[in-house]
Amino acid sequence: MLTILVGLSSAFSYATSDMLSQRVTRAARALTQVVWVLVTGALIIVPVALLVDGLPSGGAQWRAAGAAALAGAAYFGAFLCLLRGLLHGDLGLISALNALQGAYATVAFVLLGQRVTPVLGLALALCVFGAVLASFGGGTKGGEPKAARGVPWALASGLLFGCVGVLYSFSHDISWLSQAAISRSVSLAIALPAALLTGGIALPGRLRAPAVSAGALELCGLVFFTLALAMGPLTVAAVTATQFGTFAVILGVALLHERPRRHQWVGIGCTLAGVTMLALTA
Repeated sequence: MLTILVGLSSAFSYATSDMLSQRVTRAARALTQVVWVLVTGALIIVPVALLVDGLPSGGAQWRAAGAAALAGAAYFGAFLCLLRGLLHGDLGLISALNALQGAYATVAFVLLGQRVTPVLGLALALCVFGAVLASFGGGTKGGEPKAARGVPWALASGLLFGCVGVLYSFSHDISWLSQAAISRSVSLAIALPAALLTGGIALPGRLRAPAVSAGALELCGLVFFTLALAMGPLTVAAVTATQFGTFAVILGVALLHERPRRHQWVGIGCTLAGVTMLALTA
């Protein structure tokens, strides 16, 4: 029961963080919000990681740190794409498509030799079918169905977040705390200069609280997810923590008055069901 509560807390934290980031991004710009979220997380997690773990030692740990650093570069691109998607599209739809990161990672592991079971194949098929349905809005363009706003960014975000997960799988010789500290530091090292060179990182006073809150909640999501995995069982932790797309749909409908079309509801449902099935196979 406690694992379920902690896993769902992780999912809710991520979904709420995305909702706040969407608000800031639409009033400012995506890259600025990326910096604020990363700074908030880094100011907390880097000192704690240094205090608890110290610096890597030995070849295995330094190789793991290198994989975590590469994950940080991918994380920067993934988060920027996510916020670009949220700038143009609905919270629920973008988050549901972003949740396909698990499907992308699964495909990568299959290519690396993981066996494809019938359940895994069905889950991937549901993800693909759901993504196709959810990706198209109403109307046509040039005789073809018109893509919903923000979809390409959401799909790119999911792909890059999947890469982050794969890279983390090669960094098990260091703790999750060090993985997060290294990856967030690298992300920030990329994002901060990019933001300073393209307009700065200043935010109006009214946006600073939601910007920082989004960063704190993003970090809470990571901590809750790690705690859920530690409590076990793994399947319960994975299934509950991957429900951030479900929470985002609920928040979008209840608070942001989003109204997906009927076929998009079906697509979102299939996507989230497929992601849940993938988590069950973990």
